Amino acid sequence: MKRLLNEKIMPIIKKPQFAFVMVGIVLVIFSLASSLFTPSLHSAIVMTSYYALAGLGFALLLGYGGLASLGTGAFVGIGSFGLHYVYRYLDQPLLIAIVVVIIISIFVSILFGFVSLRISGMYLAIVTMGLSQIVVEVIRNIPNYASGTTGGFLSGENPKPLEIFGYRLLANDAIIFTAIFLVIGMIVIYNLIKSPTGRALLSIKNSDTAAQTMGIKLLKYRLFSFVISGIYGTLAGVLSMLYLRNANVNSVGLTFALNILAAVIIGGTKSIWGIILGTFVIFGLDLAVFQRFNLGTYSIILNGVLIIVVVMFYPGGLVQLFSDIKKGIKKLIKKVKVSYYGNDE
Repeated sequence: MKRLLNEKIMPIIKKPQFAFVMVGIVLVIFSLASSLFTPSLHSAIVMTSYYALAGLGFALLLGYGGLASLGTGAFVGIGSFGLHYVYRYLDQPLLIAIVVVIIISIFVSILFGFVSLRISGMYLAIVTMGLSQIVVEVIRNIPNYASGTTGGFLSGENPKPLEIFGYRLLANDAIIFTAIFLVIGMIVIYNLIKSPTGRALLSIKNSDTAAQTMGIKLLKYRLFSFVISGIYGTLAGVLSMLYLRNANVNSVGLTFALNILAAVIIGGTKSIWGIILGTFVIFGLDLAVFQRFNLGTYSIILNGVLIIVVVMFYPGGLVQLFSDIKKGIKKLIKKVKVSYYGNDE
């Protein structure tokens, strides 16, 4: 039994993919036991989970591609409003609606990617912010969404319940989708950053000229990173629509993009667990604590303080801080053992 544990089971447990799957399992268990939690806490965990998906895509763009885009909100809007429009007004099945909005996001991502070939840094952030606002205004000027919101699937004229293969989806069912997409998203990002693609993006981030000298094509990898980031943001929008059953165009503007940027920076741009942590710090605390007690202003102050502290002292994010704490604890334990048992060397 011990040999089986050491040779078969432990290698599987030590793989990062196992931890990713465990995150999904925890979310599923959480959905089944939702009655044990307050509605605000339940909503905070679900919402931050699909926001983390958007953060993962943005982290690939910023942490590995070095592309500071402020267009994440546009893709979340495409996911939520696009899903609602295709499913309800074009009367397409739910899976078809999801595929359609992903295709739309790919085309928009390619547009963002072509822009990145001409400019970079602060100017790229400004231009992508402008492109994002164009997408938001296009959504706002769709007659069905003139009020800035989608409304529920069952509200207004021609109500259509949210169904898949004849099964009517409840809000809690969306947590299952969130868990599945989040696990797949974490695994895909992990494999990408460990692959030649991840190394190529890092090379481009460090030096465009050096990367081109080594035969790395800027067009290919920049477009690829924008497309992946756009798909992740779109899926976050789809999941938000499946859970909340309503979308507000004001919630996917510049503020949202800045919060995603803050979550990635605070957590750690090159760490999957850092992204998850940063997302829960920025979104989870605000939804579960600050908004519940009407302390929204303090949430903004906390985010600002965290950004300043992380940028100045821990550029690797909170993950770096926890890593340093872990190393400090190990050193302390080692010193205690040496002082108590003596040095065997």
